Amino acid sequence: MLPKKSNISFYNGVNMSNIRDVAKLAGVSTATVSRVINHDTDGRMTEETKEKVWEAIAELNYKAPVKNIHKKSHSQSSASGKDSVFRIGCVISTEKDKYSDPYFLSILSSIEDHARNNNFIIPFVVTSKELETSDSLDRFFDPPLDGIILMNTLSDKIFEYIQKNVPAIVGIDTGHEAIDNIRYDHFLASSMAVDSLYEKGYCKIGFVGSAPYESKLEDSKRFRGYLSAMYSHGLPVNKETYVNCHWQEEECHEFIQTLYKKKKLPEAFVVSSDLMAMAILRTLYDLHVRVPDEVAVMGISNIEMSKYSNPPLSTVSIPTPEFGILALDTLKQRIDGYNMLPRDISLPLHIVVRSST
Repeated sequence: MLPKKSNISFYNGVNMSNIRDVAKLAGVSTATVSRVINHDTDGRMTEETKEKVWEAIAELNYKAPVKNIHKKSHSQSSASGKDSVFRIGCVISTEKDKYSDPYFLSILSSIEDHARNNNFIIPFVVTSKELETSDSLDRFFDPPLDGIILMNTLSDKIFEYIQKNVPAIVGIDTGHEAIDNIRYDHFLASSMAVDSLYEKGYCKIGFVGSAPYESKLEDSKRFRGYLSAMYSHGLPVNKETYVNCHWQEEECHEFIQTLYKKKKLPEAFVVSSDLMAMAILRTLYDLHVRVPDEVAVMGISNIEMSKYSNPPLSTVSIPTPEFGILALDTLKQRIDGYNMLPRDISLPLHIVVRSST
């Protein structure tokens, strides 16, 4: 149980909570909050303490600033002197707040943990925006890297540069077909979400998602999976109850408010990410709409804080730790000389039912 809620500051409707607010609400130090955010907790704190911190983060809708997210790397080899030490880099997504997005942090943390035990150092963690806007790419790749893991689809120009300068490349859910990719089935994820809601008796189901950059919602595999499942169950699809929110929580908030004012809220929503789903839960709470009695919400990703939302969020679980482990293992194979055709490795998904459905 959390202590009494602290005062939260807002500016133009935006939550301005900081790490001190999280620490105060959870009853811990700011250092403890920082370790939890950076997944640096093994052997150093109880599960109860971690749960208190994640509950506070979820309640305050706190997002760690980029400067507070530690880019872990080794300056020295953990090898005994007989094995090579490989220098690798990671390129993460460029969407707003993505560097502090717990989904990507979970993958990055997994890569770093696995790297520590396998003679890898990671001196290079950047966003694709940093690469795309740089006057000189050479400064990012000097000294040279043995390999790189991409967590975002890059422009053709940047990708071709990396191909010429880095001998081994692996993607995590990217659109680059010339490299190995570790991914999950976006189409299947939203189909599973609709199936789960349908099995619970929900028939009027809306969709809140996002499309690839400069694309329409109809180009999104998650949206296509939603439509396919709706049609397969013979359920009506109302154009007023699906939207492209561009991964922006504020757009989710505005969409729900608009539907509420028009009295056109559906019975349930499938939402493309847990962060957007939690934004919808907060909006419904502010509107005094009971979840799941009046509207149910199903997310996709199963980030750590989703179990501490109000109410706890049902979701399609994506195996993010396994993404990181398998990406690094696949990169090691390429560094070691494996030169067969690019592989597309899809990891399994499963439904996590909580109180929001």
